[in-house]
Amino acid sequence: MRRIARSIGVSVGCALLLAGCDDLLDTQPLGSLTEQTFYQTEKDFDAATLAPYSTLLNLTYDQFGRGWWNGFLQPDDDVQYRDPNGENDVFNWSPVDDDFAWVWENAYKGIMRANVVLDQLPKAKGFTDENNKPRYEGEAKFMRAYWYFLLARNWGNVPIITEVPRSVGATYVGNSQPGEVWDLIEADLEDAANKLPADYGSEKGRATKYSALALLGKVELYRAQWFNQPAKYQEAIQHFQQVLAGGFRLMDDYGDNFREATENNAESLFEIQATKGDNINAWGTTDTGGAAGHAWPIYVSPSCFYGTGGGCAPKAWGHGYGQIDITPGLQAEFEPGDPRKFYTMYSTGEDYGGVPYQINPTTHQPELWSRTGSTPAKYNRPFDPNRYPENLSTNNLRIIRYADVLLMLAEAELLGNGNVARAAELVNQVRARARKTYEILHGTPAPADLLPDVPSTGAPLDWFRTHLMHERRVELALEGHRYDDLVRWHRAGLINIKTDIDFGTYPEANANWQEKHLLKPIPQGELDLNPNLQQNEGY
Repeated sequence: MRRIARSIGVSVGCALLLAGCDDLLDTQPLGSLTEQTFYQTEKDFDAATLAPYSTLLNLTYDQFGRGWWNGFLQPDDDVQYRDPNGENDVFNWSPVDDDFAWVWENAYKGIMRANVVLDQLPKAKGFTDENNKPRYEGEAKFMRAYWYFLLARNWGNVPIITEVPRSVGATYVGNSQPGEVWDLIEADLEDAANKLPADYGSEKGRATKYSALALLGKVELYRAQWFNQPAKYQEAIQHFQQVLAGGFRLMDDYGDNFREATENNAESLFEIQATKGDNINAWGTTDTGGAAGHAWPIYVSPSCFYGTGGGCAPKAWGHGYGQIDITPGLQAEFEPGDPRKFYTMYSTGEDYGGVPYQINPTTHQPELWSRTGSTPAKYNRPFDPNRYPENLSTNNLRIIRYADVLLMLAEAELLGNGNVARAAELVNQVRARARKTYEILHGTPAPADLLPDVPSTGAPLDWFRTHLMHERRVELALEGHRYDDLVRWHRAGLINIKTDIDFGTYPEANANWQEKHLLKPIPQGELDLNPNLQQNEGY
C-alpha cells in the first residue's frame, strides 16, 4: 500500500505540472484521491516527499549507461569508453546528445516534484501535529537544491522555476542571471539544514540536517572557485565543521563504502537508495518501470574477450557490456600498496570471473577483459558471475560521504586560509584509514613506509597540487566527482585542463577539449520548446 501511495503522489505531481488543462481539472474526479484530498496528512507527505528522491533512480539504473554513466562519468581522466567513438568521452558534445537531455529532463522533473510538495504543504489540513510540517519542507528544499546544483554546475545559468506552473506559457522561463541559481541553492540548503532532523532512527535514505550542511559546504566551495568569491571558503569551513561535529566517522575498512551489506553506514551522509524493501525506506521504482536499482555491474563488467573482437552481449562470458576501463593515468596515481586501488579496479594478473587478464604474445596488445590492464571494481567487488539476468545491482551509490567532507574542508582551509597544517591533519585522517584498510585486507600490519603522512608545511598552492589533488583522485575515483573537480580548479586558475590533464589513451579527448566544455550544451529539444532559452556559448 505504501508503494501505491508513492505512485499516486508522483502521478498527482505530474498532473499539477500540466495544470493548464483547466477543463480536466474541473471534471468530477473518478477516484477518491485528488490534489485536494491527497496532500493532507503526514502519511501523504511521507509518500509525496519520496518523489523528488526517486527521480535520482532514473539516472543510474539504465544498463546501457544512459544519462549518468555516459554523460557524467566518462568525460574525465579516470576512465575511458570502450572505443574512440564514445562522443562524450572525447568531448564531441552536441545539443542533440540524448544522455545530456535525459539528465536535464530528470533534473527538472525532480524540481517539479519538490515544488509540488512545497506548494501543497501549507494547504494541508490533516496533520496530527503542525510541527511536523517543517521536516517535509526541508526534504523538498534539499532535493530541489540538489537538482539545481546538478544543473548549475553542468549548464550554468539555467532557468529557475520555484512554483508549480499553471499554464504552458508559465514554463517558458529564460536563462537565469549569473549567480542567481546559486543563491537559490544556498537559501534552500540553509533552510533545509534548519528544518531537517539529525536522523530518522531506523528509517534510512532521507536527507538529514547533516546531508544539507555537507551539500551546502560543497556549494560554497564551488562558488568560491567558480566566481572568485574567497569569502565563500569561510562559509564552507563553518558548515563542514558542523558536519564534523555530527558524529560521523571514517569506516575502518574503505571497502565498506561500496558493499551492499554496509550501506548507510557511519561514513555516509547521503546515498541513492537502490535496495528494494520498505524496511529501509527504498524510494520505489524508476519512472520507466525499471527496478529500484542501478546498472553499475552490467555497465562496467567486461563483455567478452577483447582479443577476439569484443562487443559481446551479456552472458557471452562476462555478464556485462564492458563500457569503460581505467585509464593508465589513474592506475599510476595510486601509491605502491594503497589498498584503495584494490577496491577501485581489477588489475593485471587478477582472475575476473574465471578469465585472467593477459597480453597477447603476438600483438602485445591487451585482450580478454580489459584494454588498459584495469577495469572498474568499485561497487563490483567481489565479482558475481551469477548476477545476470538480475543485472541491476541493489548496492547503493554513495553520493556524499565523510571522507569527501574531510577533503573538501582541507581544501577550503588550504585555499581560503593558507592553513597547510590543518589541511594536512584532515588529509592524514583519510590516509590513516587507508593504512588500516591494508591491515584488514591483508591480515598483517601495514608496512612502515605505506602511505606516510603528508607534510604539514609548504607553500599552499604547491601543497594543493602535490597532495590535495592526489588524495581526492585516489579516494573518490569513479564516484562521479572528478570532472567537476577539474572544472572548478580550472575556473579558479589552480590548473589548466588543456595543458595539465591527460584524458587517457584516446588523443581525440585532449585535442578536442576547449573552454566551452566547462559547461555542457543545453539540449536542443529544450531550446525548440522554449523560445526564451539561450544556448551556452560555443555550441
